[in-house]
Amino acid sequence: MENRKVMILVAHADDEVLGAGGLIQKLIKTDWNVSIVILSDGQLTVRDVLQDNKIDSSRCCKTLGLPSEPIILDYPDQKFDGIPIANMAGSVLKLGIEPDLIITHVDTDLNLDHRIVCDIAKIVGRPKKKPVAILGCEIPNTTMWNGKQFEANFYVDITKEIDTKIEAFSQYVNELQEYPHPWSREGLRLLAQYHGMQSGFLYAEAFHVIRGVAGLMP
Repeated sequence: MENRKVMILVAHADDEVLGAGGLIQKLIKTDWNVSIVILSDGQLTVRDVLQDNKIDSSRCCKTLGLPSEPIILDYPDQKFDGIPIANMAGSVLKLGIEPDLIITHVDTDLNLDHRIVCDIAKIVGRPKKKPVAILGCEIPNTTMWNGKQFEANFYVDITKEIDTKIEAFSQYVNELQEYPHPWSREGLRLLAQYHGMQSGFLYAEAFHVIRGVAGLMP
């Protein structure tokens, strides 16, 4: 199958690399067309100081090897619950990507924006005209801090991609943290080692299959 399309549909700038930075690299090297769609505006306020991650997002995607810029839909960060979900889903559908595979968040995530985007992905990925597979990704911290198990049932070998994934996330200068924070270089490597141990690889990314479709899984 040629020219398969994958949409990385996430809430915030940095979710794309945290959740699927290794898999994205592997898809780019194959016959997949990869689109990064970020629902929020890439801006957040921490202690009343505005942080803009748009430029860092562009640098991150370039580091991952993406040929195009991420698509940023400019919804306000951490305020998705005040916007009709149909409007947000409509904004994604208007992009006309028509993906064969969507990689998104899981509905057990602590972050409400993430859970809403998971619902949006299910709306966008309704198999009305063709099959659409959906994978939920793990965001270190918000997925693991909700007191609910991340149900990993799909693993991707990222042994050759882990270093570039960490370098790509490091482009987010506002988000990179010191260990033992999960968003540290050491934390990202440790999580990939843990999933590698679960699956038999040196390093792996873990996903939850929301809808698996033969021939459309990476």
